[in-house]
Amino acid sequence: MSTSLWFDPWLSGVSLVDRYGESVIQDSGLQRNARLSSVIKEGEWDWPVNFPDLIDIYNLTSGLSLSNTSDRIHWMKKGGTFTIREACNVINMQGSEVEWWKLAWFPRSIPKHCFCLWLTFWEAHRTLDKLVRWGVVSTSNCCFGCGQEESIDHLFFSCPFTARVCKHFLGLCGFRRTPRGWREESAWCISRLKGNGFKLWITKLTLAAVLYHCWQERNNRLFNNCFHNFEYLVKCIEEDVGGKCIGLSMVEDNPSNRDIFYNWNLPPSLLSVRPLQRWAVLPGSVGGHTR
Repeated sequence: MSTSLWFDPWLSGVSLVDRYGESVIQDSGLQRNARLSSVIKEGEWDWPVNFPDLIDIYNLTSGLSLSNTSDRIHWMKKGGTFTIREACNVINMQGSEVEWWKLAWFPRSIPKHCFCLWLTFWEAHRTLDKLVRWGVVSTSNCCFGCGQEESIDHLFFSCPFTARVCKHFLGLCGFRRTPRGWREESAWCISRLKGNGFKLWITKLTLAAVLYHCWQERNNRLFNNCFHNFEYLVKCIEEDVGGKCIGLSMVEDNPSNRDIFYNWNLPPSLLSVRPLQRWAVLPGSVGGHTR
């Protein structure tokens, strides 16, 4: 048999090293590269039983039947056959559903922006406060010149520079509020940006774009010594969001959407009026008028 004794998951889907740790190899007196065949003699299990873990392995395997056929890897699914979806479900760790997932992933989004937003929700960006703790850099001062320590909470959007960008675009989306740090902003987004209407969609699209371009500007300043001003970031974000809106099908024409179209300078031709409702003729009426 070519199966690794210690490292292949041949026993109930788990390797012996994962189940018992590296010490089981030393306790057994067998080689690290030993094959499963090394503990089988004349068609029977032949485990060394000089330590408790090895005795446990012996007991677990004593009920397993052996055959003389070559090793084969099988995909085991009760009552079915192999599918890619089933494989992904087994390989991927199944965690609990996060409440912000519809903010990070939604229809007609910009993937690279959403990925940046997803990293932000997980607080996975390698901000300077983390790099200082890891000994990679010696200072954690915010690159936007505010004198504060850079962190996820500060960068999005306690920093005056990024807060100004965020506030500008919140206004374009119809929200009059001053941005806070990321903990407050993320909680606000989760509670307020629920649904699939145009206003909610463009706000989510804009949030992701603002995060992405602020993070890109941060990287340009730190690593490329390239500095852009507020107006440049606004232009980049407007181009990304506005370009995505041009590809929309008809948007319902109502006061809220009309205001957003005006703020973003979107073509009014994309707005559509709902068709007029037909009035049903009531019994006992003539020509739609009650007798």
